[in-house]
Amino acid sequence: MTEPSSECRSCGAPIPKDARFCPSCGTPVSDADTVRAEVPIAETGPVPVSVQRASPRWFGLAPPTALFALAAALLVVALILLATGNWVAGLVVLGLALLLAAGFLEAGRRKPDAPVVRASVDAVDTVRARAGFTAQAFLTRSSARREIGRRRAEAFRLSSERDGILRELGGAVYAGGDGAAERERVAAVDERISELEREAAEIAAQARNRVEEARLHVQPTEVRRPAEPD
Repeated sequence: MTEPSSECRSCGAPIPKDARFCPSCGTPVSDADTVRAEVPIAETGPVPVSVQRASPRWFGLAPPTALFALAAALLVVALILLATGNWVAGLVVLGLALLLAAGFLEAGRRKPDAPVVRASVDAVDTVRARAGFTAQAFLTRSSARREIGRRRAEAFRLSSERDGILRELGGAVYAGGDGAAERERVAAVDERISELEREAAEIAAQARNRVEEARLHVQPTEVRRPAEPD
């Protein structure tokens, strides 16, 4: 076992024999153990910098243009086969065409090798997004119409019931009564009709908000230049 020969002049920790640096704080035992060299003057100024950019390489993906050409050719062949009555072969070729078209879209998103490919993929994505928005808006509005229709039907039934209560109230007053019970029933029916109208208005407002939020995802980004300072 190495015996400590002295203590560190910086932290006071024991230093083993033949050690050149303190094992606790790293202070050199002797000033001659550390050599400090100044940076050469030629290396302190601006130096030429070379930048290399790595281009992405996709392995296992066919060129999007080739996939598009194959999909279009198979689609034409499928239409010819279906027109001539070869339904089985036509459906098989049509399925292959759709499969290649899906591969074209995926490859075009990852590695567009031509401007027409990027434009085609953007157009398909735009049509898909708008179709999704249309379906979501239709479902939202249909659901809102059903809920509002239920409440309006109940309100119409209550209005008919209210007319009957009013007739009973008129008969009670004509007979010399005060009609307090009938008045309370009319007030309860009126309150329920008002509540149904509020619920219908809230459902309509919520449906409009959901449709507008979904519309924001398919609207093109509008670029506005900042106003010139005075």
